[in-house]
Amino acid sequence: MAGKRAPVIRAGATPGDVEQASLGEVLESLGRDVIQALSAPAGLDAPAGEPVIYDADERAAISRGDIVLAVGVRAGSAEARRLVELAEQAGATAVVFKTAADTADALRDSSTVALISVPEEMTWTQLYALLSLTRFSAAAGTASGIAGVPLGDLFALANAIAGVVGGAVTIEDPSRRVLAYSTLGDQPIDTARRGSILGRQVPDSPGMRTLYRDVISAAGVMTVDAATLKRMLKDSPAELEDLKPRSAVAIRAGSQAIGSIWIVHDGPTLDEHALVEAARIAVPHVIQARASRDVERRLRAELLLTVLEGDGLVEEAATRLGFASAAPLSVIAFELASAERPLDELQRERLVDVVVLHCEASYRQSAAVALGQTVYALLGGERSLDQPRLVQLAEQVRAHVETRFAAALLAGVGSTVDGVRDLPRARREAERVLSVLRVDAKSRTVASIDDVRSEVVLHELKELSADHPGLARGKLERVLAHDAEHGTSYAATLRVFLDAFGDVPQAAGRIAVHPNTFRYRIRRLVELFDLDLDDADERVVLELQLRFDADGPASGTSRRRR
Repeated sequence: MAGKRAPVIRAGATPGDVEQASLGEVLESLGRDVIQALSAPAGLDAPAGEPVIYDADERAAISRGDIVLAVGVRAGSAEARRLVELAEQAGATAVVFKTAADTADALRDSSTVALISVPEEMTWTQLYALLSLTRFSAAAGTASGIAGVPLGDLFALANAIAGVVGGAVTIEDPSRRVLAYSTLGDQPIDTARRGSILGRQVPDSPGMRTLYRDVISAAGVMTVDAATLKRMLKDSPAELEDLKPRSAVAIRAGSQAIGSIWIVHDGPTLDEHALVEAARIAVPHVIQARASRDVERRLRAELLLTVLEGDGLVEEAATRLGFASAAPLSVIAFELASAERPLDELQRERLVDVVVLHCEASYRQSAAVALGQTVYALLGGERSLDQPRLVQLAEQVRAHVETRFAAALLAGVGSTVDGVRDLPRARREAERVLSVLRVDAKSRTVASIDDVRSEVVLHELKELSADHPGLARGKLERVLAHDAEHGTSYAATLRVFLDAFGDVPQAAGRIAVHPNTFRYRIRRLVELFDLDLDDADERVVLELQLRFDADGPASGTSRRRR
């Protein structure tokens, strides 16, 4: 293996005319909430080079000073040891692994390169973006005071507030999403703060909602001690047991609350006047950041809609979204299972955020948009997209959403296409899968087009029969009319016979009658309605027409309906 270049995916170049930060400065800037050094034999003064995403199937090389992200590599595995060796040979500064508590020890003292740990909850895309920004900005230091923060730079604002007020700061929007957080050293932290930062969202619970309402309605700073917090959040997960005191103040533009500032602190009190002043100064920063985010979100939504519908300059739109126009692409469609709880604008935005969060963790190229009650995720890769992996991703989103929204989520995975021109077909397939799941007798919530292709074809034929009533006419009409007039069940008998492929004992067992009784009913069917059940074409037509009849025996079992 000596001398072999490590396969990686390298992102675009970053500005080279800015002084480069050291590894220690980058770690300090990101903060202990999200990253920590397990070992650094060469010290933390080494320059923090470009972050690169490791991929065993690619052909780019690790370079001197790089920070290598070990995507998909389990700490302590043979592949992890090989990657560390390759990084050491190339002169890389550090290798970053996702590690839980029981795997961190397997990495210590493994090499002369620095070994870095990030939590399992951190997405690689999120970490990559933070490293790309931080390695150049960390060396510049933090502006002193709150007033000197560049407009809209909420991370710099959070650090400035933390420096003036003391404690660990998060800036959040009205839907309790974490917009930015402070990264100054020696900040008091707890599991709740760390979880909110990694998930970009404060956990939803009745106690948490009550607490936030109290903060928004308070005239000034609201401080809650740890014991009170535990009582208020008794319905939250057990990992919140290490809660520290918190103070919070609403950020208001006029009478409207546009966010809040939260301070985790060790002491019972802090400078409330400084925090109120910070909230006042934060108003234009939050407005600017929100405006920029809204503009970017709308632009990406319009570009993605262009790509999914196949109208206009789809190649240009795909390129602006970061997708190669001729690479493998796939679409996953998500929607809540019940139409009784339609999503409002805020919920749709939150659902899109959840979808984006999970997609970014699995695929370098991803985008999502909400159209009506459906959220579409577009995923791209340089190699063929694996359908089981896409289904697994959809399952992860479903589990997350059902926990956060307390509502069932459906997810349909379309087939992989070879370029953006074929994406409308992938989108239609994903929508067809959803149409099957909405009324699925098996109560499935996630499926790919390959899983339900037969049902999709039947749904399409049923819709075709609705537009062309002649397809549903014929001998079955007389069978259904006879059942309706005489109270018989010949249609059900015929359905069971066809479902059992003409196996009389099996069919009789399904409806709990004697085989001879069933044979008599089949003979009467043939006599009364002039059926030729030995003719394969007639059997196919009857089978389809029975399934077209929504109120007939095709429904057989109870189904979940929208």
